[in-house]
Amino acid sequence: MSEALVLVEQHDAVVVLRMNLPAKRNALVIELREALIETVEAHMQDAACRVIVLTGTGGSFCAGGDLDSLRDHDPLEVRTRMQRGQHLVRLIVTGPKPVIAAVNGAAHGAGLSIAAACDVVIAGDSAKFGAVFSKVGLMGDLGLLWSLPHRVGLSETKRMLYGGAILGADEARAAGLADERAADDQLLAVALERARRLAEAPPIAVAMTKGALARSCSSLEEAFALELDGQTLLFSTEDFVEGRDAFRQRRAAHFQGR
Repeated sequence: MSEALVLVEQHDAVVVLRMNLPAKRNALVIELREALIETVEAHMQDAACRVIVLTGTGGSFCAGGDLDSLRDHDPLEVRTRMQRGQHLVRLIVTGPKPVIAAVNGAAHGAGLSIAAACDVVIAGDSAKFGAVFSKVGLMGDLGLLWSLPHRVGLSETKRMLYGGAILGADEARAAGLADERAADDQLLAVALERARRLAEAPPIAVAMTKGALARSCSSLEEAFALELDGQTLLFSTEDFVEGRDAFRQRRAAHFQGR
């Protein structure tokens, strides 16, 4: 593993992160998982980054968890690994920057969980979204029991998780698992165009909206409380003044994240 396990490409305010373990189809081995955590965390904290695009090298997004290295009947090891994987998904879901999954090839098991946790999912023609947990006697994990129903509804979630369904790009798009479809050779270009549009949005407002949505308000009063705190703060930002002035002057706004 002499080559970097996560390749980083900077495109102005957009950062592309490529999982880079093609020999294992980017399976979430410990080393790749830790490299992803470190890299995602660093860019979530980087003011120069406004949007993250996550994809894979070698024709696969992420083929799932690393089952081969797990010892049998060792619940403490499983628990530790699960907590680290949950930390990665927590960064994606609750971090202040939008994350776009550009899914090329297999997004199975843990790969499906990572993709479903992203704010936007773009499926290449070769994309295969596999809820394959039940095929090895497991339940969905890494937040999939939360993220999948949010995307496809409870009935489709049950169908996928009980039976280990694998969805191609068209079926994933129809179910709501993927937000957009693109030809494989245009996948990154489509993801970058979507990311650049997101990067033009006011970053503080996007971060606060993303954080509020991640909390999944269970009542109107909870939503009222979140917006009361958030909107009060946003009215005091320079970005609001710029957005208001740009709207009045009928020009494009240039948000600075202040």
